[in-house]
Amino acid sequence: MNCSIHFMKAVFIVKTFIICITVSIRVSAQHITLDSLMAKAGAERGSSNFIPAKALYEQALALAQKDKDSLTMGRALMGIGIVYDEKGQLEEALKYYFEGDSIYEKISNQSKSAGALKNIGNIYRKLKRYDNAYYFLQQALALQTSAKDSAGIGNVLNDIGLVYYDQDSTRKAMAYFNTVKTRYGKYIRGEVMNNVLNNIALTYLKMKLYDDAFRYYQSALQLMQKTNNRYGLVLGNIGYLYYQKGDYFNALKYHMQCLAIGREIKSNQLLLQSYGNLKKTYQALGDYKKAFRYQSAEMALNDTIYKAESIRNYEEMQAKYQNEKNQKEILLLHHDQQIAAIELSAQRRTKYFLLIGIGLALILTLSLYRSYLVKRSSNLKLNKLNSQLAEANSSKTKLLSIISHDLRSPVSSLFNFLQLQKLNAKKLLKDEQEDIDRKIIQSAENLLEAMEDILIWSKSQMDLFKPQHEEVDTAEILDEIISLHEQFAIAKNIELKKEPGMQPAFNTDPNFIKIILRNLVSNAIKFTPANGRVSIGARKDTNTVIVTVKDTGPGIKQEDLKHIFEWNSIRSDSSGLGLKLAKEFTEKLGGKLYVESAIGQGTAFVVSLPDTPSDA
Repeated sequence: MNCSIHFMKAVFIVKTFIICITVSIRVSAQHITLDSLMAKAGAERGSSNFIPAKALYEQALALAQKDKDSLTMGRALMGIGIVYDEKGQLEEALKYYFEGDSIYEKISNQSKSAGALKNIGNIYRKLKRYDNAYYFLQQALALQTSAKDSAGIGNVLNDIGLVYYDQDSTRKAMAYFNTVKTRYGKYIRGEVMNNVLNNIALTYLKMKLYDDAFRYYQSALQLMQKTNNRYGLVLGNIGYLYYQKGDYFNALKYHMQCLAIGREIKSNQLLLQSYGNLKKTYQALGDYKKAFRYQSAEMALNDTIYKAESIRNYEEMQAKYQNEKNQKEILLLHHDQQIAAIELSAQRRTKYFLLIGIGLALILTLSLYRSYLVKRSSNLKLNKLNSQLAEANSSKTKLLSIISHDLRSPVSSLFNFLQLQKLNAKKLLKDEQEDIDRKIIQSAENLLEAMEDILIWSKSQMDLFKPQHEEVDTAEILDEIISLHEQFAIAKNIELKKEPGMQPAFNTDPNFIKIILRNLVSNAIKFTPANGRVSIGARKDTNTVIVTVKDTGPGIKQEDLKHIFEWNSIRSDSSGLGLKLAKEFTEKLGGKLYVESAIGQGTAFVVSLPDTPSDA
């Protein structure tokens, strides 16, 4: 009986300790202030890190709801709305703006409510629902007027002018812009005034009053330089004005200045605008070679933006998964605390029931412990199944991303080259025509290569897909691989050569070894800088043939070498499906593929294959 009492006391002490630790952790977490969370969220949003910004705003919103802090709730909702707005998800942004405005109305904060209504009006303008846009902007204007906020009034009037501008009501738009400039110019910030001057110039340009447009563009440019604003949008607009007037040489001058600023501040919007304007201007001048060059740059940047958006979407899915996981852990902790409270209450009752109570408590404890063991075992199995499912979903997502990119890029390039050839068939010089023909062929080859990799990998997943061994000449295989990639290497000014020495013949599947080497050589050329070298050689060691592909690229970090062949390391903007194919096909031939690399010393992929037929 004494043993039972000691056992119950030990269980009670351990569980009480766990509860105390949990409560302590929660109290420490609450020390994070709402203000610091909002400041961090604003900083992340200002750096265009939308996923962490949204997570921080949502955390601040949850804490504000718990503390019943209505003002911070409204600020957090508006922050989430701005994140969606800047990402182009306008319907989601509108929902959060309305929720934020509802809270501001309840606490009678007219200043914040005016800002929310202004944002709502601008969303409706972007959605081309102009009646709704005008209605909400007028409500914002009424609140700003009531508060006698001159800067706020000027901002709203500028937005109303844009509503009329978008509907081609140029005279009404001009009236609003001029009112902001003359009556409220001294109250609004420099960047807002720069925007107003630019809007006036755009309106004059739409009215074909080029001299007036140029005068206001110059004023906006002077203000931009005075406030050290290097965004460069005004420069591009001046260039477009000259283009409209047919003064293509002055148009080129301003477009080049805009391009330089875009490169300096790494603004994709400015770069895309500059590439497109330079392409149209050089086409008008008849310089199709340069027009083609800027069109290619525009296509490449669009492709890069597409890949970055895919990566952001993938990261957002991961963040959602992690958030759901955390919520489940919180619920599980709350459940355990409830169980502990029940046990504590039962122990108090044992004071009144003595021996019977002690016996019942012991039975209850043993039952709970057994339940805990069963539950833990079930959770372990469930976590294992969830990990397998997450890995399978991750592999599927990766493969779909690779397919969408590796097929999209060559198809897009092929379409644009054919369109350029069609539109300028009689204007292109012979050399330019040959260059376009060569690139069309290259795009078609890239498309065929991507489709072949995907089809081969899909086929390799079938149980009946096995290698067919025969005697192959290594020298012929290496020559064929070098010939296949020679033009790719020449285009990057890379030396592609075969290592000297005997090239042994051995027994293997020729199609498999070609796929392995083609992907390894293509990967080596892709990551080797200009004026570098890629070499391929083979040697025999007893009953093993070793083929090595070396490059003089930047090398791979040691921590990355362990995971280079895993699904999570595959990215469509680098290795694609190539390394995964090479490893799987090497293993099907009964061999091994490993990599040797060091930063600044290049990389070597080594394929070790048996010289006898294999059932692998």
